Amino acid sequence: MKIRNPFKNYLGQWKDDVSTKEKIIWSFFIVVISIAFFNIFIFPAIF
Repeated sequence: MKIRNPFKNYLGQWKDDVSTKEKIIWSFFIVVISIAFFNIFIFPAIF
């Protein structure tokens, strides 16, 4: 599998030739990283 940037521009618009599978995989990684960031940095600062 070729690793490439899934985004077209800074607005996060998907490329026209990206597959649904690739969208799901990249979305999963983005969500996991966001949750980890929140749990490590934001959540302890609140409480």
